[in-house]
Parts: sequence; structure tokens; C-alpha cells
Amino acid sequence: MVSQVSEVERARLLELERMVASLREDSEVANALLGLSGALAEVRSLEQTIDLAIRMVKELMGADRIFSATWIAGQQRFEITGQVGFEGPQYDQLYELAEVPEGLPLLRAAVRQRAPLMIGDTVTDGHLTMNDAKLRTARAYVGLPLIRWGEEFGGIGMLFEEPRRFTAKDEALARGIARQVGVALANARQFNLLQTLRSFGERVGSKLSLQEVVADVVEGGRELLSGDAAWVYFLDSSSRSLVAASQEHAPIAGLERIDVTHELWRGLSQGKTVPITDVEALIDEPSGPMSAVIAPIPGADGQLIGAVLVLFERTLTLGADDVEALSVLAAHSALAIENAQRFERQQRVARSLQEGLLTTETPELGDCTIGTVYEPAAGEAEVGGDFFDVFELPDGRLALVVGDVSGKGAEAAAQTAMAKYMLRAFATRNPSPSSALFHLNNALLKSFPDDRFMTIMYAVLDVATNQLVMACGGHPPPLIYRYDTRTVEALEVPGTILGAFEDQSYEQDVYRLSPGDVFVAYTDGLVEARKGPKLYGRWRVEKSLAHHASSLSVTDLARRLYDDARQFGNVTDDTIVFTLGCNVSPK
Repeated sequence: MVSQVSEVERARLLELERMVASLREDSEVANALLGLSGALAEVRSLEQTIDLAIRMVKELMGADRIFSATWIAGQQRFEITGQVGFEGPQYDQLYELAEVPEGLPLLRAAVRQRAPLMIGDTVTDGHLTMNDAKLRTARAYVGLPLIRWGEEFGGIGMLFEEPRRFTAKDEALARGIARQVGVALANARQFNLLQTLRSFGERVGSKLSLQEVVADVVEGGRELLSGDAAWVYFLDSSSRSLVAASQEHAPIAGLERIDVTHELWRGLSQGKTVPITDVEALIDEPSGPMSAVIAPIPGADGQLIGAVLVLFERTLTLGADDVEALSVLAAHSALAIENAQRFERQQRVARSLQEGLLTTETPELGDCTIGTVYEPAAGEAEVGGDFFDVFELPDGRLALVVGDVSGKGAEAAAQTAMAKYMLRAFATRNPSPSSALFHLNNALLKSFPDDRFMTIMYAVLDVATNQLVMACGGHPPPLIYRYDTRTVEALEVPGTILGAFEDQSYEQDVYRLSPGDVFVAYTDGLVEARKGPKLYGRWRVEKSLAHHASSLSVTDLARRLYDDARQFGNVTDDTIVFTLGCNVSPK
């Protein structure tokens, strides 16, 4: 009887020991996972989260080396996102294997089965040959799948140089690690979405070119959702179809035009973001499973003006955060697109005005010849206020004008046109340069905004005597190339800017042009060409004029003077070069 009791008690004690050991293991696993969860709780970028996770998991599991990888379904391969312990040839081999389909078969198996894969001995278990195991130094292996919203997102691979017996504790720890890291990556994904949206908003909001805005929206949508491609569409004139914006890479056949009245796309007109899980059914020659999501771009009145579509070369069910993020990106895009469209309409008006300012019916010049060059600033999207004018005065003399109104855009172009024709009116009443500029200054003071002003060179030329009477208002001094002496003279006539101060006096001076002499006026863009901290400066213009004037026509000379400045450095402002040569002998 005693023996039987002892046996029962012994069995109970063994069971109790197993329970205590199990509880101890469970407690150790729970504590380990709690520590991992706490470390990953702080919201970080995906890159930071992955780096911290694999370093901690390596220690928790006692692995010799560890790596993380994202599964690129469209290319059937992995992309390494982080690693610890791989050096030299091992490092190179890891990245080379990830580049080829099935190059990491053990991690792929874990991702496919959506459960940890734990192999105590890769050789005896038949997963690797002895040569492969030695090559990869992986006698034991653990693969952890990372699943996001039901998608095979990627995984973590751990390599052990020696065979290992994995226990139930190890299995519980591996499952818990996979869950914790998955949650941390989902949180980091939300953080990245917010960061990407913020960066996109700042970037796209600064663009005024519609082409640049569209390119930013395409790149922003693809980056936001880690898509394989993206396109922007605009509603056509019928308001029934969305047509892909002209881009370097056109949409795949079947997605060039979207019928918004079709049931599949009808939600766009209602402001809804539409996921498409079977894109291959819509295209002409599908290469495999595809999915997409398309978000409406609303106009100022809330009506549909376009859409942004992100394509995935795999079947993917997006999470609510991703769908919402694309909707926010589309809303940001709407404002940027409308601003760019409005700006480009203004630019068309401004350029039309400017063409009028730079187009003048040149009167009879006798034996004089005029050359002109107008060049907008390199890369400058907005038109400026530079202009020139040549017109006949009531007494038969010619008025020569080169001016520059501050500011850019349609407003500056309109104010430049006003200034040009005001000067014509004052000059017709009294051709004297000092008088015309006095009255023009007071008129502009009443018409210009407080932050607007004008610089000008106004000269009156008698083509019969080659006499030039000139006044300047804050303008760069014109130059005269003297043919007889091969020297250059700067015409410094005092005078302040126009449109800023009332009742300003403007001096005028008289000059005579001899045969072969060349008169040159220009706007400040010419002398302000920049190379690093150095400006081109007037002395370089004088040097270029002295070198070229005797061998070039006045038309070619104007171009040469500008080209020399451009070859020196970056021309950062609109520029006019105006040249005049008179070849008759004075009477």
C-alpha cells in the first residue's frame, strides 16, 4: 500500500515539476516579449524599428547572424532591409541570394506557411545539403514571417553555426516575437505614412509647374504605399473619363483612360477611394496578379478633377490607414494642381503681355541699326518686367527706351505695359528726357503698389546728326564703344528709381555718335550673372564690348555680349541687351 502511495505521489510531484517548469518558461517568454514590446513601443521609422528589432531578436534567440527582408512579390524575390553579423563574403552572399527567385528558400517557406519555421539541423532534416549548410554557415535556422493586413510582407531569418534542439519555449518565443515585431512594424508604417505625407505636402506645395506637380504626385503616391507604379489622371471635357497625364511612363494598356460612369469606378465621383483587387481583369495582356487603389482629386468645389492611381504587381488588400493616407495625398495634390493650373494661366497672359512689350514697330532709322536680345532668367518660370521700346517723336527724332519694372508675373507685366505707354504719352507731349521721366515718376508713384518701382534708360536720338540726349532713372549706365580709339565710355547720368519718391529731378546729358561707334543699354541681369560669389560686373561687359564691337554687326554684338555673361556664370534675372550703331557722318 505504501509503495502504491509513493508511486502516486511521485507521479504527482513529477507533474507538478513539469507545471512549474512550464510556468517558469512561460514567465521567461512573457518577460522577454514584454521587454521586446517595451523597446519597440516608441514610434520610429520603419528603418529604425527593423534595426532595433533584429538586434534584440538576435540576443533573445541566441542566433549567430540575423537578417530582415521584404518580399517583392512582383519580382518573386526578397530585398534585404537589415542585418547583424554578416561580414565580408557572407554579407555579399546574403544580398546576392536575395536578388534571385528562391534564393532564400527557408525564409520563403516561413512566409508561405505564415508560421515560424524552426530547423534544428538543416542537413539531417533535409533542407540543405552539407555543402550548402557550410557555404551559408547555417546548421540551424529560424524563419519568422512578417504578415501585414493579410499580405506576405517579409520575414526575419536567423542562422546558427551549430545544430540546435529547439524547445517548446523557443517555439513560443518565436511566435511571440513574430507578433510583436509585426505590431511594431505596423506602428512604424503609420509613422512613415505621416512623415511621407508631411514631406510630400511641403514639397508639392512649393511647385508652380503643373508638370512638376504631376511628377511629384506620381512619386509621392508610389512611395507612400510602396507601390510598383503610379499615375495621375485628369477629367476630360466630357466629365465622363479620366485621362492619364502625359508622363515619361504611360499606364499599362487598359488603364490609359478610366470611365468614371462605370460601376467599378463610380465611387470616384462620390469622393471615395476605390481599391481594385483584380486589375489583371481590366488590362489587355496581364503578366500576373495585380491590384491597385485609386483616390479622387477634388476641385475647389468638391467636384472630381482628377485621380491618382497606385499599382501593385501582386494581389494586395490595403489597410484602412493606407487608403486614408492616399486620400490625404490626393487632397494635398488638388490644391497644388489648381495652384499650378492658375499660375500657368497667369503665365500665358503675362507672356502675351510681354510679347507685346518686346515687339515694337521700329520707325525709319536712316543709316542706324538696332540689335536687341531678350533672355529670361535660366530656369525662371515667371516672366519679368524687362522691356525696350523704339518710337518716333513728333519732331522726327527717335525715342530709345530700356526699362525694368520690379517683380514677376502677370501683375508686373501689366504694370510694365502701363509704364511703357505712359512714357510714350509724356514723351510725345515733351520729348525732353528729364521732363518725361519727371512726369512718369509721379504718375507711377500713384499707380504702383508700395513695393513696386522701375529703372529706366530713356534717350532721344537725332538720326540726322547722331546726337543722343539721355536720362536715366536708377538704371545701369549705358556704354558707348568709340570706334576711333577702340575704347568704351560709361554714360553715368544721375537719377533715382521711378515710382518710389515724388517730384524727383532727372538730369540729362548729350552725346554724339561718330561713324562706327556703338551705343549699348542693358538691364541688370547682364552685370549680375554670377559664378559662386563673383558677379560678372560692368567691367567685364566693357571688356567684351571693346573686344567684339569692331568685328560684329550690332545684332550679333547684342547676342555676343549676352553669351559672354552666360558663359561666365548663372544669369539669375531676365536680361535685355540693346545695341545701336549709326554709320553716317554728322551733317
